[in-house]
Amino acid sequence: MNKNNQEKEKSVNEIIIDEAVKQFKEGKIKNSLDVENYLDSLLQPLMQKLLDTELENHLEYGRYKHLKGKKIENARNGYCKEKTVRTKYGNIKLKTPRDRKATFNPIIIEKGQTRLTGFEDKCISLYARGMSVRDIEKTLKDMYGVKIGKDEITKLISVVSEETEKWRTRKLKPMYVFTYADCLYIPIKDDIMSSKKAIYIIIGVDVQGYKEILGMWIDKTESGSFWSNVFEDLKERGVEEILYMSSDGIAGFKGSLERVFPKTQSQRCVVHLVRNIYSLCPKKNAKEIIGDYKKIYTSSNLEEAEFQLEVFKKKYEKEQKRIVKKVEDFMEYLEPLFELPEEIRKNIYTSNAVESVNAALRKVTRGKGAFPNENSVYKVLYLRIKELSEKWKKPIKNWKIIQQQLIELFGDRYTKYLNL
Repeated sequence: MNKNNQEKEKSVNEIIIDEAVKQFKEGKIKNSLDVENYLDSLLQPLMQKLLDTELENHLEYGRYKHLKGKKIENARNGYCKEKTVRTKYGNIKLKTPRDRKATFNPIIIEKGQTRLTGFEDKCISLYARGMSVRDIEKTLKDMYGVKIGKDEITKLISVVSEETEKWRTRKLKPMYVFTYADCLYIPIKDDIMSSKKAIYIIIGVDVQGYKEILGMWIDKTESGSFWSNVFEDLKERGVEEILYMSSDGIAGFKGSLERVFPKTQSQRCVVHLVRNIYSLCPKKNAKEIIGDYKKIYTSSNLEEAEFQLEVFKKKYEKEQKRIVKKVEDFMEYLEPLFELPEEIRKNIYTSNAVESVNAALRKVTRGKGAFPNENSVYKVLYLRIKELSEKWKKPIKNWKIIQQQLIELFGDRYTKYLNL
């Protein structure tokens, strides 16, 4: 942008600010709401001016410019009937200018357009947050002064079904370094009755360190046999290799994973182990016991972990035999972790990554009662996932270090996917 344009833009801004200050001094602007109303009032004349300017550009001469000695092939022909255009700031009235040859097709606000671009996204965004159609209708009316009927909102949202299905069946990348598997439960109607069904979620970290949600699946409950179906679906959609997968350790999970991805290292989520132990703890001693257990699973190596285990056993074996037995049994899930570098270990010892996603998904389903069908659940969760994914624009923490460790541990098994 050249200096003249910058000065011109600055002068326009100054005019707007000066007028606001003037109105403030005159008492017309008294609070922040008045400021918003003042700025909103600029939208209608701005959009009308842009429409008129578009026609001038189309005709290639200005409104009051006389073209002496030049034949005019096209000219102005008044305005179309005034229409109401919905915007996020409320309704504005506009008149689309016409030309005699009817060749003018405005871009800023197209013929027949009654909403500014992005308004549909507002409806969908509210739906993604778990709002009912009726709630959306009321919110748009209260916040923006825009009235949209339930049928129109439903029509807007219905296009999400196709987008959701396309996302659920999309082609996946051939390799994921870390994956996290978990379930959440949501009430869904089945004919007359409703019951809580398991929503299977898997998050993956690709070979470049970027996180994405690979998919979601619904079944009556969580089971090892259905996890087999989930893994088969991943394979059919292009996944060839998974290095690590963390999960809550439901019975049959590891066997199902090994049948489809035999080379993948299955890791029991340590957080779930902690919860299991916590459930056995007397309330008055729970904090101390869990604190001592943490010393075991956060050890820097296996020797230190075994030492901390012996300390734990001596301290609790008399009064908390069940807990000590459980801690000893859980060592089989911790031992493989100590064979790995710390940065990789931190990324697989817990499935918190997927649990935090599930917590965000529960927010848009909690308190909404039973969903009418599985498709409605898919739509709401997909829209929420779409929002969450917008935050994942960078590789995971310490990725450069982790990548070097992966190259040393897996060699060509990992590196051959780097340039795909």
